[in-house]
This record gives sequence, structure tokens and C-alpha cells, in this order.
Amino acid sequence: MRDWQRNLLLTAASFACAAMLAEVVLRLIWQPGGQQSVIRADPLYGWALRPQARMHSVDTDRGLHYSISINGLGQRDHERPHNKPQGVRRVLFLGDSFIFGAGVGAEARCTDRLQAALGSQVDIVNAAVSGWGTDQEFLYLCNEGLALQPDVVVVGLCALNDVLNNMLSHELFGTAPKPRFVLQEDRLVLQPAAARARPTLRARLGPLLRQSRLLHYIVKHGRMLHMRPGTATPRIPAPYYPEDLESDHSHWAVYRAPYTPRFEAAFRVTEMLIEALQDTCAARDVPVVLFAFPQKVEIDAQARAEELSYYGYDPSQFDLGSPYRRLQSLADRRQIAFVYPFESFESEHRHQALFFQRDGHPNAAGHAAAARALRSVLHAELERLDHHEVTSRP
Repeated sequence: MRDWQRNLLLTAASFACAAMLAEVVLRLIWQPGGQQSVIRADPLYGWALRPQARMHSVDTDRGLHYSISINGLGQRDHERPHNKPQGVRRVLFLGDSFIFGAGVGAEARCTDRLQAALGSQVDIVNAAVSGWGTDQEFLYLCNEGLALQPDVVVVGLCALNDVLNNMLSHELFGTAPKPRFVLQEDRLVLQPAAARARPTLRARLGPLLRQSRLLHYIVKHGRMLHMRPGTATPRIPAPYYPEDLESDHSHWAVYRAPYTPRFEAAFRVTEMLIEALQDTCAARDVPVVLFAFPQKVEIDAQARAEELSYYGYDPSQFDLGSPYRRLQSLADRRQIAFVYPFESFESEHRHQALFFQRDGHPNAAGHAAAARALRSVLHAELERLDHHEVTSRP
């Protein structure tokens, strides 16, 4: 064997040993997270929770570490009868990952805290699914939610992505197809989810490649480096998404003033979905409560400044209160209870963090603050129902 051949062989062996060592180290210290094993494709909603699925999700980048258990009804909740027990009031929660409780154990969520506070005569049902928009929540209510016989329906709103989700025919920053509604002559018209395309070779190889923690790490973090505006090498305390404000594909689009025509149309669709949801519930004498979960960038000034700097956005083009004033106006007009506990969250956040350090979702303290904000409103709605039931008896 010639010298250059020996050197090449030694170099290849060294590289293989280094790669194997890196693979072992990454498997010990880094896990990419995800909820894929509890998610299934759904022809109506685009995706839904897989009944009876179980997983433990660890996302090192976001600092999340929690278990997920799905019941027989396809909810991240305990098992329950489909029909409401006699003498029990049932409250149905709809929402996305904030109500679902990404990052926290089920017992720490606002819904489970409310269950403990309101007692056994109230049954809190958490039917939230990560990534869902108001459109999917409305379809769930009509097709499954009302069959659970709720006495009150709480719609969790996430300003950062709900309007974006309602605008798109696919998963936000993803490819999974989803249904959406469009306006035709000021009417909502459903466009069903497109059929899932046959997986490409790249898509089929993806799960196999992700078996290598090293390859997954290189691809994921390389993509993050590529997405960041500017040329400076960023620190990567948490994953960032491919924001594009000019095409409205940005979480910050909901705060921009004024909206683009496309985003204004999406916000109008969102408002009409809320109205349709209320009308559907009102036909069964079921009141609706709108709960806008405060967002980390609204509450945490440091996190807001860091994210604006990361994307190179000018803070003067955003109005953080704009979407909530609009939602409050809709709620007043439609006589819907609307809860947006900005002041209490902002005050409490001065004393303890209400969101994960490297993620925008609320931590256990944030869910506790949400439960406190909702408790009196739900108690009042349930008392009103009891009073109406008593006074309406012959």
C-alpha cells in the first residue's frame, strides 16, 4: 500500500471514529423533539390526535420535557364517557398547542387546574390539537364537539398564528394539507383538505436519516443558520422559523399596521369563523367564551427585543394591542365573553417566568395564571346556566 493510500485510509478511519463519537454524544445530550407518534392524518381536519397513543417528548433546543397520553376519543385528556354524566356540567375547550399544553404535563395545564378548582360537578374536556387553526376547531365542534353535550365552549385563541393558520391550505411552516374557509359574497365556503401527495423519495428517506442523530442535527441547525437574516453567525438558544413578513408568512404579521389585503381577508375569515361557531352553539343554548392566551413576545420585553433583532424587524411597524382590540370589538358586538389577561400576566411575569426560557409556550406557572383568569368567567357562565334552568322550570 502506498503512502497516500495509507494516509487516505487513516483519514477515513479517523473521520468515521469522530462521526461515531459525535453520534454517541448527541444521543446522550440532544433530542430533537416532536409529536409525530401521537398525530395521525385525517381527511377532514388534515391531522388529529391518534386515539390511545402514548409518547414522551423531549426537545433539547426548546428545553421541553413532557409526556403525552391520548384517550379513546382522540383527546389529550383522561378517559371519559362520550355522553355527559347526569347532573354534571361539561365545558369543552378548543385550541392549539397552547391549550393542548405543549411542554407541560397534562396535570399542569390550565384546563386540568380549572377542573381541580371547579370540582367534580364540572367536567372540563380538552380537545385542543397542536397546530390547529380556528377553521379546524370549528369543523371539530360541528362534527364531534357538540356530540359531547357541552354546556359551555371555550375557544382558545393564539394571535401569533391563528389568522395565519386560517389563511393557509397547509400546516404552518409545513406541508401537511389542511382545510380552510374562503369568503364568497361575504359567506364562508369550505375548501376541504387536499389529498396527501405520494411521499417523495426524500420524504421517505427522511425518517431513516433521522435515525442518525448527527445527520439530523446538522440538517436542522444548518437550516436555522441559513434562515437567519444577515451574515453574522447567530447564537442558537432556540429554534426559529422561516419568517417572511412581506408575504404575510410571519408570526408578526398579526401585529403589523396596517394589514395587507391578503391578511385583512384572513382576519375577516377568522372573525366570521368565530361568529359561525357562536351561532352553532347558540342554536343549542350553549354559551361561548373566547380566551386569548397572552403571547411571550407581548409579555416579555427582552424576548420581544431579541426576536425583532433576530429577524431585523422595525418595532415601529407593529402594534401589539391591535388584534385584541379587534377581537374585543367582535366580542362586544356579539355579546361573547372575552378574556385576554394581559395585565395580570404582565404583572406576574415581573416576579416569575410564565413561559419557557427557550420556547414561546407557557410553562406551568403560565397555565396557572391562565386558569386564574378563566375561573371566575367560567364560574359565572355555569351559575347563569343553573339559574336559567331553575327559573325556566314550570
